[in-house]
Amino acid sequence: MGFTSGAKTLPDLIDDIANGLIASSVNWVEGDSTWNITDTTNNNARRVVRYTGDSADIWFSLECVNQTGIRISTADADTYAKGLRITIAASWDSINHTWGETNQQSFVYFEGEYADSSPNADLGILQLSYYMWIDSTGFVVMARPESWPDDARQASFIVVLEHMASKEYSDGLTNFYCYCNVNANWCNGGYSHADFKLNKYMRPFSFMSGYSVDSGMQWWNGGKHAFKSNGNGKVYYTKPLVCNTADERTPIYQSELFFLFSTDRGLVDGDVVAVDGQTTKYLCKSISSPNSTSLLNYAIKYVA
Repeated sequence: MGFTSGAKTLPDLIDDIANGLIASSVNWVEGDSTWNITDTTNNNARRVVRYTGDSADIWFSLECVNQTGIRISTADADTYAKGLRITIAASWDSINHTWGETNQQSFVYFEGEYADSSPNADLGILQLSYYMWIDSTGFVVMARPESWPDDARQASFIVVLEHMASKEYSDGLTNFYCYCNVNANWCNGGYSHADFKLNKYMRPFSFMSGYSVDSGMQWWNGGKHAFKSNGNGKVYYTKPLVCNTADERTPIYQSELFFLFSTDRGLVDGDVVAVDGQTTKYLCKSISSPNSTSLLNYAIKYVA
């Protein structure tokens, strides 16, 4: 629990997230003991946890997608990818060991290649430099893969899963949302694999946003996002608004785990933002990737 950073493989990160959630609260329990990270080949390194603290249980699975031949896009000379698949499900098939029919998925692809060639990196070996927070409400992780010479489309990523402790109003939906993003999106349309799509935002079980937009999450507009004042040196920011619909007119919650910032507004990688009157702090991280200088700029929870 709390903040950790370092370098690990994706299977090890998946294991840490699952174990961390289970250790954080009695509401998180093992979802299926047959899902583990013993075998890192193909898509066999995986974990599933079950949240039991609400009126209806919900399952969250994390899979290391390490198989070859997954073509995620037919655009821009095709893109083949490996990465992390997240599934949120309303039920679990304990006989076939898989999620039920009511589910949402997002494939966070960070290791890619193009033109009829699968990524060469073995995700059971590839090291990810990561920054992660885990507590009883969920987790946020940012990670950058080490350079793999034969893979030309590597990306860094962020994944946030958060339980909403209190909502603005009763909506009849679950108390979770999931946000995912990559710093380099080479899937410019033409999805060719229904089971491996990036959905930046998932609001179970209302809607999923798709790969190209942040619909469902409201950020501070105007390119500022968060900035450091030239007058008093304080940081001013807005927690992202979590919405129930794509039109973003149904705000239900504000995240406590992360927020977006801009590097041209006085904040830089490594800055720590302390919340006035609280012990809570956020760590600003700006992460590029081996094949792209585009940055993921997010402040993630650092101290409770």
